[in-house]
Amino acid sequence: MEGEQNIAMALSYYEECANDYGDPEKARAIDAVNRLLSDDFVMYYNSETDEQASRGRETHKKFLLRHTQSFPGERWTIDFAVADHETVACQWHIRATDAKTGNPIDLRAADFFGVRDGRLAVLRRFLDFRDLDKQRAPR
Repeated sequence: MEGEQNIAMALSYYEECANDYGDPEKARAIDAVNRLLSDDFVMYYNSETDEQASRGRETHKKFLLRHTQSFPGERWTIDFAVADHETVACQWHIRATDAKTGNPIDLRAADFFGVRDGRLAVLRRFLDFRDLDKQRAPR
């Protein structure tokens, strides 16, 4: 049962925190972050070290605000997710618009969440930044 609960928690993260609902303050996302993420939440990209990782729930709230400003209209869908009692792995798909160029963004990548005490405590995001940069480039 824990695996299913952990998947539900991860899916709530994408639905409530990542999607853009047209609220520049992201009030819904902030409320969800407070409910879903541990105080000491850590986010890593690709091969970042502990020193390079983003730390803290408050830091992640700022990240979500910046992300929606950079990619308005972002819509996240989950292609699949698997979990056990302490880890959730998700392949996701984002569709959005680049705020600077107006280019459409269509990207797939994967996240691995670490779960501790009923909250998401770690996010390890693996994505191809070269592909993202190519999609964002002025045409």
